[in-house]
Amino acid sequence: MPGSGYYDLHLHVLPGLDDGARTVEASLEMLEGLAAVGYRHFVATPHCDDHRFTYGWDKVDAAYATLRDAVERRGLDVDLRRGAEYTYGPRFHAHVTERRAVTLADSRYVLLELPEAFMPATMPTALFDVGAHGYYPVLAHPERCKPFHDDVPRLAELANGRALVQVSFRSLAGTFGRTIKRTAWRLVTDEVADLVATDCHSPRELKKVVQPVIKALAKRLDPDHFDRLMRRFPARMLAASAG
Repeated sequence: MPGSGYYDLHLHVLPGLDDGARTVEASLEMLEGLAAVGYRHFVATPHCDDHRFTYGWDKVDAAYATLRDAVERRGLDVDLRRGAEYTYGPRFHAHVTERRAVTLADSRYVLLELPEAFMPATMPTALFDVGAHGYYPVLAHPERCKPFHDDVPRLAELANGRALVQVSFRSLAGTFGRTIKRTAWRLVTDEVADLVATDCHSPRELKKVVQPVIKALAKRLDPDHFDRLMRRFPARMLAASAG
C-alpha cells in the first residue's frame, strides 16, 4: 500500500561519486539488501562540501540517472529519489542564500552535517537563517559532534524549533566508538531524535550495521516509537512540497 516500507533519507548509494558505492552493482546490492529488511523509500544523499566533494550537480544527475535505469532493469520495487548531504561551510551558505540548495526529494528539508570538533557560537542564528530562506535543516548524525557527546540536552536545545535530529545507524552500531554509540542511543531512547537513517556507504554494512541495528531498535523501542522513526515521520517530511 502507499507509504508502506521503511524510509532511508540518508545513504551514499549513487555509484562512483563520493566515499559510498563504487559501482552500479554495489549500489544495487545495497538497495536489494535494504529492501530485504523492509526498506522501500530512499533518498540518495551524496556529500556536498568545500574541499573533497565539490563536483557539480551535472555529475550527480548522471549518477542518479544511471542508477535509476539500473533499478528499473533489475526490477527492484523501490522508490529512489535524491538529495545531498551538505557540510557546514561556505558552499552550504551560498546555496541556501541563493535559494538553490539541494533538498531531500524536493521537499523543504536540507541535510546538514555539523562540524565534529567544535560548535560555532553563531550556530543557533545560522540554523534560524536557513529557515528564513525557506528551508528546514536536518542535522545528520549530530551524535558524532564532540560538543554533544554525553550532552543530549545541549543538542536538544540547539535543535528546538530550528532543526530536526537524524541519528545514524553507523553510530548506533558503534562504528565510531563507545562514546558516540552511547550518545546516539540516548538521542533515540530519550526521543530527541526525529528519525534514523542508515548512512549506508557499502554493501558490507548490510550485515555489520543495518541488520543488527534494526533488530536492536525493534527490541529496545516500543512499536509506535519504532514506526515513527523508521516510517511515519520521514514519510510526512517527504509529503511536504518544496517552497
